[in-house]
Amino acid sequence: MARNLADCCSDVATIADVVTVLGAIRDASAEDIMRPEVDGISCFSRLYTIITQNVLDTVEGRKPKREFKDPDFLTLLDLEFARRYIAAIRAYEAGRGDTPKSWDVLFERRRKAGIGHVNFAAAGVNAHVNFDLAFALLETWKTFPPNPDRRSDYDQVNEIFAEEMDQLREDFDAFLAEVAPDGSAVDRFGNAASDLLVRVTRALAWEAAEEVWEHHDEKQADGGQAYRKAFDRMERRLDRTAWILGWGVLTAPDLP
Repeated sequence: MARNLADCCSDVATIADVVTVLGAIRDASAEDIMRPEVDGISCFSRLYTIITQNVLDTVEGRKPKREFKDPDFLTLLDLEFARRYIAAIRAYEAGRGDTPKSWDVLFERRRKAGIGHVNFAAAGVNAHVNFDLAFALLETWKTFPPNPDRRSDYDQVNEIFAEEMDQLREDFDAFLAEVAPDGSAVDRFGNAASDLLVRVTRALAWEAAEEVWEHHDEKQADGGQAYRKAFDRMERRLDRTAWILGWGVLTAPDLP
């Protein structure tokens, strides 16, 4: 019998904690099957672990060509971002019925036959970036309000995706990575297209968060009534949009 993934979802206080929890979710979600990569939660958690480890390496100075201007901001954002994924898994495993639709579309189909590894990974990225990221930003901004340096650090995470993109596409059997030789024009096109998609969706998440943040009043409890209304409207909108996109990603025959 599959393990309850909530058992892996301990609280996180450091990026290293996030890496540990993600690794535990990745392994536990695939523990009872012969091929771990066919579980959708395991697929996404594997990708998420790779990216988060790279963020940790950057924060701790193990990436000499890349440096964050405000690592405390990036650290808190990483934690708030991970906490939303952990909360979604806890809700799903508890069967409470309040799992976000954007996550539920993946969780309920995590072992559906015929869905490719890359589709599972992309569906997870869709839910996490197109839904979770804006709200992780809003929570982080309560401590570290947005400014140009923090936006620059945020955009540097795009470079982490770009750095890992070619290997990720190969590991997850992306269509163009399978049909074209590594480094060929077609393979480079697949990398570029995937990289552009990451940059655009992460930019949209920042813009969505700014749209809500303009209503934030630090003098009022929980940001004030206008902020809460804007937050709730955005949450419904992004969850619905990511749910539709997730459905499309999981039913697509091939992804580049």
